[in-house]
Amino acid sequence: MRLCAGFTSALYDRAVFFGGYGRLFPHCMTPPPTQSPTVDRQALRWIAVLFLLLLASRLVVSHGVSWDQNEQLVWSQQLALGYGPQPPLYTWLQWALGLVLGPSTLAVVLLKNCLIALSFVFMLLAAQQVLPAGKAWLAAAGLTWLPGMAWQLLRDQTHTVMLTCAILATWWLLLRQLRQPRPMGFVYLGLAIAWGMLSKYSYLLVLLAMLAACLSISDTRRAMFSPGWWLAPLVSAVLVAPHGWWVLHHWQDASGATLNSLHPAQTSSYLSGLAQGLGDLVAFLLLAVVPWLLLAWLSSGRFWTQAAGATQPSPTGSATPRPSWLLPLLGRYMALVAAALVLMAFAGAAKFDGRWIQPLLLIFPLYMLARWPAIAQTGKSRRRYLLACLGMLVLVWSLALLAPLRDAKRGKGDRLNWQLDLMASTLRQAGYGGQGMVLAEHHTTGGVMRILFPQAKIVVCNADEPGFHKDCAWQAAETARQQHLPLLQISTEDPAPDAWWWAAWPVDAMLQVQEAELPYRWTDPARARMQMNFVVSPAGG
Repeated sequence: MRLCAGFTSALYDRAVFFGGYGRLFPHCMTPPPTQSPTVDRQALRWIAVLFLLLLASRLVVSHGVSWDQNEQLVWSQQLALGYGPQPPLYTWLQWALGLVLGPSTLAVVLLKNCLIALSFVFMLLAAQQVLPAGKAWLAAAGLTWLPGMAWQLLRDQTHTVMLTCAILATWWLLLRQLRQPRPMGFVYLGLAIAWGMLSKYSYLLVLLAMLAACLSISDTRRAMFSPGWWLAPLVSAVLVAPHGWWVLHHWQDASGATLNSLHPAQTSSYLSGLAQGLGDLVAFLLLAVVPWLLLAWLSSGRFWTQAAGATQPSPTGSATPRPSWLLPLLGRYMALVAAALVLMAFAGAAKFDGRWIQPLLLIFPLYMLARWPAIAQTGKSRRRYLLACLGMLVLVWSLALLAPLRDAKRGKGDRLNWQLDLMASTLRQAGYGGQGMVLAEHHTTGGVMRILFPQAKIVVCNADEPGFHKDCAWQAAETARQQHLPLLQISTEDPAPDAWWWAAWPVDAMLQVQEAELPYRWTDPARARMQMNFVVSPAGG
């Protein structure tokens, strides 16, 4: 050590010339390690309690599922490198849960709510890297005032929920790595990047904006290129490569739906499409930030009149230094995201969806708490802030829980109000025993059949896609006939067109289509009934 001390002073200039004396003498010039922030266990307990309450209440309200989760029940029958317009990771996890819990409502609801709970945990961990412990919990709680998070609680979404979780996990690992660069940290960052890319393709925009923001600041640029930086792209590339290979060979399946939604057919001209796209973009960007600004104002008053400080006192009286690069990093990231979306509008994207845009700005609460320390700084304002967050969570979840009951009272059919047991008994009485193959006209029907008859193979031939169902329906039905399997051909709600039924059968060989009208839960049968049409063919029939 004496030798190190002597040579360090003498060779300072030469070491700087060759890239820094820290590289020549890493064992004697390494800065003292930065202490990792402690995890707020009380905050984790609150997140766990809320997670259990949300999960239990959702299962009590309905054992049915709807929209995207029905699609997952169908896709998760087998593993594949790709399943359509979305990356496959969510389906892989749903498949793994199905091995333990079976194709059930519990399996799909548990996965979604675990991802939502983890999103709050990752926001807490990310904020703890750069904020005092008291403010870190506020950043996590503030997610409830982001419309994107509230919308995910209301709807049975899948890939957007996973995208939210992956983005916040990436922010946590990125901020952690910028504070204390370590080779192993790049491995974790590579895992998070692969997670995001396999969650939803829009994650690529987040990744590019993060990278550009980091490279634009000298301190963060040095951290990003510290020893072992190449591990992050290597790990992520290895994990994403198999699905990337599938995308190259199924480009239309992977990109068609997204491109069609960005360029609606009804757009009359470029200028009208540009106006529509920019209008959507401005509306959703404002919707992503204005509610949170309202939360800050309600809890802390005119917080913007106080300038940001270099340190922020925690509730215990200690102070945590805010990294000098934090505000430029977050500000430039959000500016880059907004600029990229504007360029997409000028490039011809005539329609934007809030669920695409709002996950990109999930870091906004952390930025605001770092930029204006006056937000929830006193005990009184902190209590107002947390009560407002709890109130918003209760309000949003109450709307979600009451939606099926509200629709039932209005005489409106809701898929969460389908009586699954009655559907199963009706089909069994008609002669279908739950084995063989089910041919459904939509993923909604197919997902329900997967819950009711887990031993059957579910095939969905979309009746809304002209031409596609012909080969699909024939191949599925012919496979059942050749293997002497029972076959159930079924549609729910609006009857499938005649061509869809005939497509599965040889000429003059189709069996009679049966019809059943089943009551919805809580709905006056005289006002609305769920229509179910089906054909049952016994084994070898």
